[in-house]
Amino acid sequence: MYSKWKNRNSNLQGISQWFHWLRSLFVRNENGTCINPFNRLPITLKITGWYSIFLLLMLLMLSVFIMQFTQLWEDSEMRSTLQSRVINTADNLTRFRPFQEGVFTVLYMDNGVAIKGAIPDGFPPESMLSPHHITEITVKNSTFYYYDAPVADPAFHGWVRGVLPATTASRAANIMLWSLLLGGVIFLVIGTSGGYWIIKRGLRPIRNMTKTAATIGQKRDLSQRIEQLVDSHDEIAALSQTFNSMLDSLENSSLREKQFSSDVSHELRTPIAVIQAESDFGRAYIDNIDEAKESFEHIFQQSRFMTAMVTQLLDIARLDNMDNIKKDPLDLSHMMQEVVDSYRRICKEKSITLQATLEPNLSITGNLPFLKRAVGNLVDNAIKFTKDTVTIALDKTDEAIRITVSDNGEGINEEDLAKIWDRLYQVDQARTKKADQGLGLGLYFVQNIIKLHQAKAYAVSEPHVSTSFILEFPTTTVEASGKDLP
Repeated sequence: MYSKWKNRNSNLQGISQWFHWLRSLFVRNENGTCINPFNRLPITLKITGWYSIFLLLMLLMLSVFIMQFTQLWEDSEMRSTLQSRVINTADNLTRFRPFQEGVFTVLYMDNGVAIKGAIPDGFPPESMLSPHHITEITVKNSTFYYYDAPVADPAFHGWVRGVLPATTASRAANIMLWSLLLGGVIFLVIGTSGGYWIIKRGLRPIRNMTKTAATIGQKRDLSQRIEQLVDSHDEIAALSQTFNSMLDSLENSSLREKQFSSDVSHELRTPIAVIQAESDFGRAYIDNIDEAKESFEHIFQQSRFMTAMVTQLLDIARLDNMDNIKKDPLDLSHMMQEVVDSYRRICKEKSITLQATLEPNLSITGNLPFLKRAVGNLVDNAIKFTKDTVTIALDKTDEAIRITVSDNGEGINEEDLAKIWDRLYQVDQARTKKADQGLGLGLYFVQNIIKLHQAKAYAVSEPHVSTSFILEFPTTTVEASGKDLP
């Protein structure tokens, strides 16, 4: 009883070990789901494996077809050889040969007595005549084909029988089978090795992508790019181009964040230093209300400046991350009239003449708040740097609708005209030597808004005479918006 229990326990342990070994073939993820070990193989081996399996199946199918065809052909050839050998001998007994071309030949009398010839071992001599067709007979796992033909010589009454053992065909089939197996193995090895080399070479760009991506991740260097294949237009080239475009976007985003941090730290340094200095001075030296009010006024001005700067920087950062904005049909003439009306009082208080020439019923597709702020920035700059006159114009040409904001201030040198749209750029002339010179972000903000409207912004200036800022909206935008206006 104990021995039976021991044997049973031993069997259970063996089954348990086998089950644990089977489970070890599979890896479980963090969710506890089994992962097929095949999925852990490199893609080169996966493709080579599937390719080799497909190649093996094709070879097996081809071998089966060749074997079947060979057997049918061999059987047909044996029957034809047997029949022709027997008929030729029956027509002319001088051609009689006991064994030729694998065929055993026997000459019989009409009474069934064999005169000459031989039959193969295992063939039953008492087999029935087969004068009109070839008969197949199997005796003790040995197969024979035989055929009988009457002797054509009138002086002799008898039969010629031909017997062909099937082992002759079997030997030929075995030779063919071994040839196919050997050739198939050699072809499979060469095909698999060549396929692996071709696949590995074809997937080399993907390995380079992986290596480059790993390097970028380790060094955090977004300036690196994946090598592009020269004159290649396949899927891998498209993938590398897509990755490079993604890296461009990531690098631009990173640079914008760095630029934003740099802008904030650079611009906040001065007002913070002023506030600290005023606070320290007030704590140590202020003795009366008037001095305190003056110090508080300085702190208030710097705080307001910091608030305006941070707001503008945040707006710039938000625009930098935009690829598109919501646009609606917009009556541009009405918007410009509102801008002119809102700035008339400001110009009057500053003793500045505001001249406006607005063509009516001009419309585009655009974003009203953004465009209003962009035009407002241009008018603010014109008021800030003019001598005594600001001109606002809205007109239409064959190619575009134009908004022009001009002033008669000190102007801008030609070499600075292309730079004034850059972030934080300020012209180092009398134009920017006033106390309210700004941050150098207004025109950069305008440029971003105009780009989002697929329009163009540029400046024309004559030093010591005038400066004009021009916004051009193409007629395609104008025509598209005109259809939607009431």
